[in-house]
This record gives sequence, C-alpha cells and structure tokens, in this order.
Amino acid sequence: MNLPQIYTNAMNRIDFFKRLFAGGAAAIAAKYTGTIMPEAKKDVYLESVYIAGFQYYNGAELEKGLKVNDILSLKRQAENPHDYFAVEVYSSEQKLGYLPRADNKIIARMMDQGMSMKAIIRKIEPDAPPYRRVKIRVYSEIGCSGFRSAELIVRQEVNSTRN
Repeated sequence: MNLPQIYTNAMNRIDFFKRLFAGGAAAIAAKYTGTIMPEAKKDVYLESVYIAGFQYYNGAELEKGLKVNDILSLKRQAENPHDYFAVEVYSSEQKLGYLPRADNKIIARMMDQGMSMKAIIRKIEPDAPPYRRVKIRVYSEIGCSGFRSAELIVRQEVNSTRN
C-alpha cells in the first residue's frame, strides 16, 4: 500500500520525536540514577602566544621532539613569586616554559575556576630568537552535559538514518 508523501513525512517526524524524547528521558534518568553519560566536548579557541622562557627550560634540546599540532598541557602555578597568574606549558612531563605574563591573567583565572585548558603547537621557527620559537594556541575544553548531550546523540542518530 502506497501512502501519500505527507503520511510518510509524518511517520519520520514521529520517529524523530520518539528518539528525541527517549534521549531526553535517558539524560534525566542518568542524572537521577547516577549513571554517567558520555560528555560531548568542544574546544574553544582563546588566544595565540609564543612560549615565554623557552630558552631556560632546555628548549633547544626539546625543540627537536616537538611537532606542529602536538597537544601541550597547561598547569597553574599560583605560588610563583614572580607572577601570581603564572601558567606553565608542558610537553608530556617536560616543562617548555610559561604563557607570557601579558597574556596569562584570564587563562589563569579560568583555570582557578576549574576549567580544563590545553594548548596546541601552531608554529615552530628554529631560526627565530628563543622567545619567538614556538607559537601555541590556547583552548578551553567546554563540556556539554545533560540535555545538550542527549540532543547531540539524537542528532547523530537522525543523521545516520538519513544516510
């Protein structure tokens, strides 16, 4: 039996709403039962800077192992006597230097509030002066939880059924 196009579209909408409500119900149930749902994360670009103090932390030796697009970790160092807002830059366990003092206040405050940060190497210039050798981009990882996660899951399922 061939149904008119309007009825087949209506059935697709019904399936969509079933999935939407099932996803929302799953998010609510997970919240109240203690179940952990996978959290969707998004990187938000904050700024682009050169690593400060690179020459003081074996930068020349470590530079050989660094590549563009390597992910670096950032650690807050509030007890630094020279800069209260100091943020260290690490590649694995090797300290590369700091975020420049002129650019670290907002990032340090965000880290103090518990926000997750990371950096990615954008450019390496071996012939440049040490304070302009490695340029990084700093990102904040923003998590989308609850209904937002459910919405993303539903969108992925709807898109996969269209393909």
